[in-house]
Amino acid sequence: MIILVSITVIFINTYVLSQRNFSLVSDNVLDRNFRKGEQIYNRNQTKLFFPQPLVQRSLLPDLGCEIDDKCSDDTIPYKAISGEGTDKYPIICFNNKLLIHKTLKDTKIGRGLNVAVVDSKTYDVKFIENFDTYLEETFFLRFLRLKLNDGDIAIIASHDEMTYGLKDASLTLLENYGSQTIKGVKYRDSYVMIGQKGLARGKAIEMHQSKGRSDFGSAAQISGCAKFPLGQITPLSFPTLEVNKEGKIAVGTTIKNCGLTATCKENEFAAHVYTGKDNNDEPKICVDGKYVIAKGINDAGRGLNVVVVSNGKEVIRTGHFDTWKDDSTNLEIFLENLEDNVIIIVVSFDEASLK
Repeated sequence: MIILVSITVIFINTYVLSQRNFSLVSDNVLDRNFRKGEQIYNRNQTKLFFPQPLVQRSLLPDLGCEIDDKCSDDTIPYKAISGEGTDKYPIICFNNKLLIHKTLKDTKIGRGLNVAVVDSKTYDVKFIENFDTYLEETFFLRFLRLKLNDGDIAIIASHDEMTYGLKDASLTLLENYGSQTIKGVKYRDSYVMIGQKGLARGKAIEMHQSKGRSDFGSAAQISGCAKFPLGQITPLSFPTLEVNKEGKIAVGTTIKNCGLTATCKENEFAAHVYTGKDNNDEPKICVDGKYVIAKGINDAGRGLNVVVVSNGKEVIRTGHFDTWKDDSTNLEIFLENLEDNVIIIVVSFDEASLK
């Protein structure tokens, strides 16, 4: 009887120990495979765990997107090469995908700045655009301001000449995408950058190649593994449209015929426009005997003051745009949204030309 009890105890202890060892082995395997991101099964082949990879990407990079670095699961491979001269075109790769290349079907590529925009959360491509900033900056500036969300990733590569049409408004905005060197880029230099909307100055990944005594700068190139966000993202705010519409248009002083001695014909209306003699004065616009732009009336002030008159001689819009302080984006949007066959009266005040 004693012998049987002893055997039973030994058997039970051995069984418990075996189960415990199996549990330890299983836990170690589970932990190891969790880190590797593999599927885990128990002895009955029932799936216990299937972790998703931190970043979804192709196992092999597209042709031309190869880099020397091996990126970890929480970083993104990237490669951006500017154009060189007029014949060698830029290349942009992100997350092993070729986004901008001369050989891609329907590619948007050319002189100025070539831009790929990627969502910072999903890494989906949102836009691929080319802006001829040798000619002007308007569309590029509006794109950066209005099309991108805070945190969106912008990958930029120059081609040929990119600086001639860029003004301070665009250069300053690119600093709000993290650039530190953009204001040092000169005529026919080469430039590439990866930044994010709302990124602090100096946090972008960028490279600038000066042309020196050559006709063009050599190709600027950046490549490696990036972890996003590249730094703290601060939401950007821009001036709002200062526009008054019918029903909200204030009227200042009224004066018969806007002070004109001659009487207007039936299909005409009287108007008086005054810029002010200096910055201590005030701008004025009188329409059909009513001052709708004056000091304290309809946001009148420095820059450009605009009044829109319908065919029926009614004032239907007023707007104020401080084009000394801010760029002209809001003014352009205002003008683009006007009705057909309207009359526009504009008066400058103080300084209106800086932006």
